[in-house]
Amino acid sequence: MNFLKGFLVAVTAFLLQSCFNSDDHLFDASQAVDIKVETTLSNSMTDYSKIVKADTFNINDTVFFITTISPNKIIKVQDYQWLMDGKYCSSEYNFKKQITEPGYHKFTFMLKDYFGDMHYDSLEIWIAPSPTLNDSTFTPAEGTQAIDPYEAIYFTWSAKTEGIKLAHRYSFTLSEQSYANAKSTFTTIDTILTEPHFIYHNKLNPLKKYNWTVQAINEYGLISEEKIESFFFTKGLPGEGSFNSTIDIGNATAVPVHLSLQNTRSQNTPIHYNFSISKTNNEISLGSIPTGDYHLAISSDYSDFNEIIEDISINDGFITTTRSIKFSDSIAPVIKTFSSHDTIAYADTLQFIVKDGGEAISLQNISVNLEGESIVDRTYKDSILTVVLKKTDQSWAYRILNISAMDRSQNSAKKSFYIMPSTFWFETNNDTTIASNESIDFFVIDHNPFDFKVDTIKFFNITQNKSIISIPGSKNNSYRANLEASLFEPEQTIQSTVIYTNGMQQSKNWTLTVTKATSKEEE
Repeated sequence: MNFLKGFLVAVTAFLLQSCFNSDDHLFDASQAVDIKVETTLSNSMTDYSKIVKADTFNINDTVFFITTISPNKIIKVQDYQWLMDGKYCSSEYNFKKQITEPGYHKFTFMLKDYFGDMHYDSLEIWIAPSPTLNDSTFTPAEGTQAIDPYEAIYFTWSAKTEGIKLAHRYSFTLSEQSYANAKSTFTTIDTILTEPHFIYHNKLNPLKKYNWTVQAINEYGLISEEKIESFFFTKGLPGEGSFNSTIDIGNATAVPVHLSLQNTRSQNTPIHYNFSISKTNNEISLGSIPTGDYHLAISSDYSDFNEIIEDISINDGFITTTRSIKFSDSIAPVIKTFSSHDTIAYADTLQFIVKDGGEAISLQNISVNLEGESIVDRTYKDSILTVVLKKTDQSWAYRILNISAMDRSQNSAKKSFYIMPSTFWFETNNDTTIASNESIDFFVIDHNPFDFKVDTIKFFNITQNKSIISIPGSKNNSYRANLEASLFEPEQTIQSTVIYTNGMQQSKNWTLTVTKATSKEEE
């Protein structure tokens, strides 16, 4: 019994010593973790290229706050939180917030680790709405006329940023209008101003259009959505004015234009102008013109455009402006063969005329298909469309070739041509040359493999547009006739045709050339 008691006492003492060993609770430096806190902000959680430590935001923007903890976020911590201007803001590592109070704000992330040490990182934000530029009240007002080009010109406007007092800068430009018929020599002014006004002291050119623009930028770098884009005109010498207009040429790329002005009260020679208008450079200015009433006539080398005639007045010191002058092109391209016939003989290379009254049509705007199959082997140059057919395109039946074209004014045309059979069931004449004192056999020998009966055999002079022979088919489906050369012109195209009783027909074209007979003296 004494032995058992002694053993229990020894075991209990050992356990107590193990539980209360003070060395197990001493701070061990090897167990310390080097904690690093880094905060960033962005206006998007997907665009990592815009993650920064400080930035400017519009008052309507959403700001994303991001915290990075190293070695990672699963370390032992007692507490963490975000402060905005020293006040509690959020208890999330990452969060988003729309800040409605304009001005400067400082965001700080605070982390208290397991040992009570504090870790900090801060961000800086400037918040304001975009500046508002008054784009309805400014001087000189849009379209102001007769500004003296030799006097100082005052430009004024106004802008503000709602809810906060901020300084503003202004991006200001002043340029002279370049025209299709007159290039500007004025050096464009492009500057940043700190006040909402500008005075131009140098000389401008008379009877010119000047464009000016303004956009506001506040000291946070936010730019106004509004932008002043205005213009004014300078005056010329007493007794003169000018004429400005925009000429609309639709989808054409470049068009030569001819303009004339005839004074309605005098018989003086009209004033003529010649220039080229493009789709992107189509505003014209006629320079100095004596005051008076004029007939204005505008025409173009583009034959699809009709001449435009208007009456205008040129007033002292003013530049007459009109509505946009619009050339109207409603004429579609022309598609035809050289012979103007819609029925053509098969050939491995076919040529067509495809043209428009204006510029050449782009090959991309021309399509060719043979009974629904697109033909890509084609070229187009100098209004000639060349189409290359394949051997497999030959047929004993008529085939339909469709060509469509669209001009630069979006007018389209489509034409169908009938390609005659190129695999023949009959024999007939080939190209033949005879002397004028000789004769020729016109013949047809049919060999169709389907036992079709011949209804009619025809010989037609295509050149003279008249029939030569037309007879009912014979029992053996053949025909032959001898004709004198004196019946024909020096050169003609003959068409041999076989029409079958079931309505089908085949035709072949061949050339007959008649030369002058050689006399015995010439021999």
